[in-house]
Amino acid sequence: MDARLATAVQCMQAGRLTEAERLCRAILAAAPNDAPATHLLGFVAYKAGRPRDAIDLIGKAIALDETNADCHFNMGLALLAAGRPAEAATHFARATALKPAYAAGVENLVSLIMARANEAMAQGQIEAAIAGFGQAAALKPDFAEAHGNLGVALMAQGRPVEAAAAYRQAIAIKPTMVPVYRNLGRCLVVQGDVLGAIELARRALEIEPTDDIKIFFVRSVRSLPSPAAAARELAAFRPLLARALAEGWGKPSDLAQLAAELVKPQPARDDALLLAHLTTTPVGDLALERWLTDERRRLLMDGDGTDETLTFACALAQQCFINEYVFAEDEDETRRVAELRDVVAAGRAAGALQIATLAAYVPLHRLPNARALLDRDWPEPVRAVLAQQVQEPREEADDRARIPALTAVADPVSRAVRDQYEEMPYPRWVRLPLADAPLPIDQHMRARFPHAPLRPVGRAGGADILVAGCGTGRHPIESARRYAGAHVLAVDLSLGSLAYARRKTRELALANVAYAQADLLELGGIERRFDVIECAGVLHHLADPWAGWRILLSLLRPNGLMFIGLYSRRARAAVRRARDFIAERGLGPSAADIRRFRQELIARDKADPLKPVTRMADFCTTSNCRDLLFHVQEHQVEIAEIKAFLAANRLTFIGFELDPAVEQNYRRRFPRDAAMVDLDGWDAFEADNPLTFANMYQFWVQKP
Repeated sequence: MDARLATAVQCMQAGRLTEAERLCRAILAAAPNDAPATHLLGFVAYKAGRPRDAIDLIGKAIALDETNADCHFNMGLALLAAGRPAEAATHFARATALKPAYAAGVENLVSLIMARANEAMAQGQIEAAIAGFGQAAALKPDFAEAHGNLGVALMAQGRPVEAAAAYRQAIAIKPTMVPVYRNLGRCLVVQGDVLGAIELARRALEIEPTDDIKIFFVRSVRSLPSPAAAARELAAFRPLLARALAEGWGKPSDLAQLAAELVKPQPARDDALLLAHLTTTPVGDLALERWLTDERRRLLMDGDGTDETLTFACALAQQCFINEYVFAEDEDETRRVAELRDVVAAGRAAGALQIATLAAYVPLHRLPNARALLDRDWPEPVRAVLAQQVQEPREEADDRARIPALTAVADPVSRAVRDQYEEMPYPRWVRLPLADAPLPIDQHMRARFPHAPLRPVGRAGGADILVAGCGTGRHPIESARRYAGAHVLAVDLSLGSLAYARRKTRELALANVAYAQADLLELGGIERRFDVIECAGVLHHLADPWAGWRILLSLLRPNGLMFIGLYSRRARAAVRRARDFIAERGLGPSAADIRRFRQELIARDKADPLKPVTRMADFCTTSNCRDLLFHVQEHQVEIAEIKAFLAANRLTFIGFELDPAVEQNYRRRFPRDAAMVDLDGWDAFEADNPLTFANMYQFWVQKP
C-alpha cells in the first residue's frame, strides 16, 4: 500500500478530512485508476456530507474492482444518504454476498434507522419518520415491521392509499401480524371500504382474538354508512356480532343498529343476537320495537312456561328496564299488570315467568317486598333480572348518603336540572367497552391530533382531570381508563346519577375516580386546579353557557386541555321543531307524556317535519327522550360563537372529535388545513353538511 494512502486513512479516521482528501488526490494525480485511493476519496466525500460526490467516486472504484465488498458497503451508505435506499439495498446485498460478515453491519444499520424513525414519529416529525421507515424497508425488503411502521407514519400524514399499500406488504411478509390488520382496516374505513375492514377484523380474530382486534371490529361496524344496506353482506357475521355484544367488545350502541337490521326480518325469541341486544343496549329500531311491544303483550296475556320463553322474557325485562319502560301499553295491559303486581306484592308464590313478565312492565325494586324476591331460588335468567332491578338499585340507594357535597346547588336552573336527573338518571348504561392500553395524556393527544398545535401538558405522576357533569359515570370511567396515571374528580348535580356512577366504578374495580355533588356554577370557589377538564353536554343546559365555561377555565392550569361539548344549532333543527310542538301541546316531562308523544311521532307520515326526531338515538329510551326533547333548559350555538369565545379567552383550538370518514371528507375539501383547525373551514363544511355535528360539537382546546 502507498504510504500516503495509509496516512490518508489515519487522517480520515481522526476526522482530518481535508488532509485525507489532499493525500488521495495526490495519489490519483500520478495514478488516476488507483482503486483504493478512489474508494477512500469517495468515502471521505461521504463523511464530509457530499453523498453525490461519494457516489461518483465510489462508483468509479467499483468499476475498477467490482469484487471489493468494502466499496459496495460504502456505496450503500452514500446512496442511503442521497435518499436512494432501493439502490443502496442492491449494494448492501452485494457486499454481504462478497463478505458475509457485512450482514451484521446491514442489520445494525437497519436497526439504527428504525430507532431514529421511531423517535421521529414519537416527536411528531412525520416526514423524517416516513423517510426512515422507507429506508429500512428498502434495505431489508422482507422486514415486515418496517413496512408496518411506514404505514403508520403515512396514515398519520393523511395518506391512506399509500399507508394501505405498506400494510398489505407487511401482511404479505408476515400474515400473523395482527395489529397490522387493524391498521389496514382503518385505512379502508377512511377510503369508504368498511365491509373490507370488517372482513379484515374477522380474519385477524381467527389468527389471534386480541382486545385490540375486538375493539377494531366494533369500530368498523360503527363506521358503516348504512347498516341496512350492508345487512345482507354481513349476515354471516351474526355469531360474531352476538359475541361482541354479549362480551362487551365495544360500546353496545355501536352494534345496535346492525344487530336490529339482521334480526328484524325474521325475529325469533331464541335468536342469540336478539337476546344479546336486549340485555346490553336500548333497541333503537322502531320496527323491532313494535315487534317487542307485541311480544311483551303476548307474554302478559297468554305466556307459556317453556325455557325458551323464560329466557326471552328475562331478556325483554332487562331491555325494558334499560329503556325505562318506553314501550307503549294499552288499557288491557295496564289492568293485567296491576293484577300481576298485586299477586307478587301480596307475597303469593309467583312463578319465574310471572316475575319476568312483571319486570318487563314495572321495575321490581318498587315492589314493597322486592327484597324478599332475592331470597328465593330462581333460574339463572331470573337471577340476572333481580340483580339488575332489585339488588343494584338498593346499592345505589345506600350509596346516596356516602356521596360528599363539594358545593351547594342554589341556582334555580341548576336545581331544575338536578331534579330532572334525580327522577331519571341519564344515561342508563350496562357495560363499558374494552379499553385501549392507557397512554400518558400528551402521547394520547399527539396520536389523536398529530398536526395540531399542541404543547406538553403531562406532569410526573399523571394528569389531574375534572369531569364537570359526569352523569351516570360512563365519561369519567372512560377517561380514567384512557390516560395513564390519571386522577379523576367527577362531579354532577344529581345524587341519583352519582350513585349509579359509583356502583359502575366499583364493578370495574377502578380506584382513580372520586365523585362529589357540585354545581358547575359554584366550582370557582374550590382551591383545586386541573391539567384536563372535560365537560361534554353540560354547558348548554346552563342559564349562561359562556359564563359556565369561563368558570371552568379558571380551574385549568396553564397549558391545560379542555374537552367541550355543545349543541349545534344547525344540527338540531328537527329538535327545535319538536320542542315547539311539545310546548304547543302542553305536554310535560312525565314518563306517560313522553310515551304518548313518542307514539304520536312514530305514527306520523315519513314526510312529516317532526319525523327525523324518531331516527335519533336518544329517541329510544324515556330518560334519553326527555333529555333530547323535554329538557328544562337548552341552548344551541354556532361555530362562529365558539370561535369568538376562543379568541376572547386566548384558547388554542386543537380539533373536533369526529369519525375518520368525516375527517377525510373535510381534508378533501380543505387540503391546506392539515391540522383541521380552521373554524371558518368547519363552519363552511357544516353549512353544506348540517348533520355533521348531529350529537353535538365535541372538541379540544388548550389554555395559554
